[in-house]
Amino acid sequence: MANFERNQTIGQLIDRVAVSVGLNATGDAFSNPDPSFVQLRMLANEVGQGLLADCPWQRLERGYRMVTQAGDTGLYDLPEDFAYMIDQTGWQQGAPGAAYPLLGPATNQWWSFLEATSLLNVTIYAWFQVSQGKFQLWPQPPPVGVPIAFDYISRAWVIDGQSPVNNPVYKDNVDTSSDLVLFEPVLFVKALKLAFLQARGFDTTKAEDEYQAALDTWSGKDKPAMKLNLNGAMHYGWRPLDSLTNVPETGFGS
Repeated sequence: MANFERNQTIGQLIDRVAVSVGLNATGDAFSNPDPSFVQLRMLANEVGQGLLADCPWQRLERGYRMVTQAGDTGLYDLPEDFAYMIDQTGWQQGAPGAAYPLLGPATNQWWSFLEATSLLNVTIYAWFQVSQGKFQLWPQPPPVGVPIAFDYISRAWVIDGQSPVNNPVYKDNVDTSSDLVLFEPVLFVKALKLAFLQARGFDTTKAEDEYQAALDTWSGKDKPAMKLNLNGAMHYGWRPLDSLTNVPETGFGS
């Protein structure tokens, strides 16, 4: 039977780094009082949180779905694990012919314009912005029963090593050797080794090159890429209605 380690525990990853810098593997990095291992496990969280921002990793993609309700103000809490939105994934979902892209994110200046003009009754579009840790929709209050969806990158780059396999608990830090890291193992090892050498004041020229090569490789191969289309159209040959470029705010269909 095949044995794959698509992802490794933080204990395994720290031991790999330790051996590469001339230390002995410990087996349990989080119970070892050696200052080097104390430093490695502290740096591991910095590295994980740093890699989070380097690429919209597909293992960290999540979907946000909700339907506007009566009494909504248009201001919504973001998911607890929200890191950042994946651009151009926001939609007003609906039946064929009744789905529209969310417009935005609106700048503060544009949001002020929307509130000042009050085009509530003459638009088929919803605008959005992320502000003060909230997801905001316009018009406010929004029409009832509108399905809204967007994709985002989760902060949860760790699976709690003590959680059941069939019901994993996700988190954004490591605190036990059995915690499973969702980044590509070789990339995490290169990043943690570089951070350790930098913290110790060693020469990092080679480590920087190795880390950058690993980052370039795995960020480029993390997910398939669409074919480039030189005629300017979207991949599937269509373009959604866009009130900023091809559909007026009023008189549409008349």
